[in-house]
Amino acid sequence: MAIKAADKDHFVNLTPGKLMGLRQITDENGRFKVLAMDQSNSFKKALRAMHEKSGKKVEPSYEEIRDCKMTMTAALAPYGSALLLDVNYGLRQVLSCMALPRNVGLIARSEASKNAGTPSEYEPGWSVEKIKRMGAAAVKLLVYIDFEDKAGTKSQIAFVEMLSKACREQDILLMTEELSFPRDGEEKSSPAYQDRKVKNILEATRLIGPHTDILKLEFPGNIKSDSEAKMADNLGKLNEAAIRPWVILSAGEKFDLFAKQVELALKAGCNGYMAGRAIFNEYFDQNSAAEQAKFLAGTGVERMKKLNALVDRHGTSWPARYELSPKDLAAAVQPDWYFDGAKPKIAAKVAAVQGAY
Repeated sequence: MAIKAADKDHFVNLTPGKLMGLRQITDENGRFKVLAMDQSNSFKKALRAMHEKSGKKVEPSYEEIRDCKMTMTAALAPYGSALLLDVNYGLRQVLSCMALPRNVGLIARSEASKNAGTPSEYEPGWSVEKIKRMGAAAVKLLVYIDFEDKAGTKSQIAFVEMLSKACREQDILLMTEELSFPRDGEEKSSPAYQDRKVKNILEATRLIGPHTDILKLEFPGNIKSDSEAKMADNLGKLNEAAIRPWVILSAGEKFDLFAKQVELALKAGCNGYMAGRAIFNEYFDQNSAAEQAKFLAGTGVERMKKLNALVDRHGTSWPARYELSPKDLAAAVQPDWYFDGAKPKIAAKVAAVQGAY
């Protein structure tokens, strides 16, 4: 990967709030191992189906969804570098019940849960400022992109820019996720959509990159049918297009297939994973609370460990991506870094008072 000076400078000059957030959501070697549990509608759908399987037709309650997320957090979050949650059922709740491990960074979903292709907007009543105030390490934003829809793409990128500005003002890290979607009358399996999807991922990555700190990206290909050579080529192009560190998302893929996607992506330069349903989907197939707990403690934990081992073996740290060392980052800090607006010439004064206390 050819490193551009401007891309490297983004991290050399990363503000302290963003840098602190980046350290909090990565492992000790600067790689991403993120458990994603910010889903709203998919949790409701899974719990609804679970009830129907047992002969009940009931809508999941707030308490049921909340408690489900708390149970999963307690079992799985200790194996991740960070946890992604929603404001509705998870963020404050994991803090209040002490389920979030002390050494796991907290990422907050900013957008309202919407159908595929719907323009992004804030969760009503929610904001970057509130995310910063609650102590989260990073903001996550999802945007649906169809790059051939010029007006729709322009609107979505404008929303990313607005959120990016708010994150700069609050000095908090921004992670932006792109998602492709089939058009009306298309199936996800249709050749037309599959071909456009790869182009869409690449173009969305180029458009979003300058406005974010981290990219959360789809796998650029069909793991079931594409050749290894084709997938490697697509991933190489994606790594070149990604001017920011990037993680591969699971999109509800079956675990074994997702693990293969992770391995291929890491070998191409990816900096980690962000996964949810690929890890815990079968939790909802269990017949009792005891079996659910057993699934999480067994299969769920094993899956986290397997993904972590892949990251440890093949993953690139974000500093290594830009050939940065702690010395490089420290050298970029000036004596007057903490002044806002006009900065007085204090370098001599700083030198004069050294050792005063």
